[in-house]
Amino acid sequence: MAEWKVKKSLLEDLCAAAQNYYPDEFMCFLGGEAKGKTITEIVFLPNTSGKNFASISEATIPIDDTIIGSFHSHPHGSPFPSKQDKKFFQRYKINAVLGFPFNLKNMNFFGGDGEKQAIKLIE
Repeated sequence: MAEWKVKKSLLEDLCAAAQNYYPDEFMCFLGGEAKGKTITEIVFLPNTSGKNFASISEATIPIDDTIIGSFHSHPHGSPFPSKQDKKFFQRYKINAVLGFPFNLKNMNFFGGDGEKQAIKLIE
């Protein structure tokens, strides 16, 4: 199975965004190319968040083939998806969960099926 490719600086930006929302959850989307398994951008959309949830209205999600995944933080939990997360993951090819403390060691990636995915950091 091929690894997903992503820039380390993009992942560091996700960690910083999660820290800015702390102690609430943070949610956004990942843009890129699904066929090439490459994540190239963070897609910020208006969202609502709290200590144990983050949500985005489906009406605000553009119809855009370059939105290939989701990202959210677990400020009071582990970097693994909940049952609700796995249900949401089915909509996207790649999904990331960041646990506290917010650093690259506490970030995991999962496919639409909820299975853990390998990531290759690129410059």
